Amino acid sequence: MTGATDDDGNPINSIPVLVGTTESILDTMARQIHSVASGYAAHEAIATNLWGHLNALGYTRGRFLVAGADAELLAGAPPDQPRVTDGITIDDVDNLPDRVVLVGDLPTTDQWPHRDLNLRPATRSDMDGADLAITNLPLCDARTLSHDSQIDITALHHSLIHQALSWLRPGGLLVALTHRELLDGPDAQPRRSIARQADLIAAARLPASALRAAPLQDSPVDLVLLRRREPGHQPDGINFIDLVPVHVPGAPDLLINDCYATERWAMLGNLVPDPIDPDLTTVAPITGDFTDDLDMVLAGHVREAIDFQLDAHQRPTPIDTPRPPDARSRDRSPSAGSKPEPPAL
Repeated sequence: MTGATDDDGNPINSIPVLVGTTESILDTMARQIHSVASGYAAHEAIATNLWGHLNALGYTRGRFLVAGADAELLAGAPPDQPRVTDGITIDDVDNLPDRVVLVGDLPTTDQWPHRDLNLRPATRSDMDGADLAITNLPLCDARTLSHDSQIDITALHHSLIHQALSWLRPGGLLVALTHRELLDGPDAQPRRSIARQADLIAAARLPASALRAAPLQDSPVDLVLLRRREPGHQPDGINFIDLVPVHVPGAPDLLINDCYATERWAMLGNLVPDPIDPDLTTVAPITGDFTDDLDMVLAGHVREAIDFQLDAHQRPTPIDTPRPPDARSRDRSPSAGSKPEPPAL
């Protein structure tokens, strides 16, 4: 991005000039719009749903970390609570907004907000062995059109997820808001790398424009719950490495992450071809409020995770026990009568 200048290099006006391909210019505009458009209302809606399910999984004791935009809100702080972290940085945390990480004690109640929540800037000693981490990764809903931007956003989110997983104890839980490129990108290597460390126990795809009703902020957003695997345990949870064909009404079959192809009820809207990139899918919102559907999806996933003992309690290292079945072939169906109904269309 450059500004127009005269022959002496003085600015002619304050209107920026964007240079590049159409795709790269739109990607730059998306980043600029993202920086000034707030996702606060949607983050509050996510927080109101999240904490009851974290409580059901048993994450009610110990220490938790939170990072990213609206960190206090996602941590369960009251919406009217002032920010406590402006200008405070952590040396060994890169690429998160303001490089700020907060730490607090897990609330023992699932009632949101947590009026007695005491958040403080994390120190290096806090960032090891946490029970829970919540991360709002950068540019989650910004549309990426150029191939380079898609690679960049996948690499960034892959790196930050690995970093956040390193903060957790074995059996600790990472809650992350990520860009769809991580799960739906054609390169499976980042997902395979994450799967070596963690099991996916929940994924919900928020519809287009869920976070920001602003131009170029209409990429679906994935809310994922990743449980750090204990030493000696085989992969478990929901398969999220592969892309598989899925039928989309009125269009040729398209590729989508296996975690959504097999559990389409986890997408909070109608699956349709992306209007700008027809090789991808998007999720069209059914109404302007995804809150009830998010609560239903998280409840279904949490019941499955508890059934498969993928909750807060650390499992002992297996000793001379038969190898469990591969996670990709394991029956992940909820117990009878527990599978949530898909969102009403």
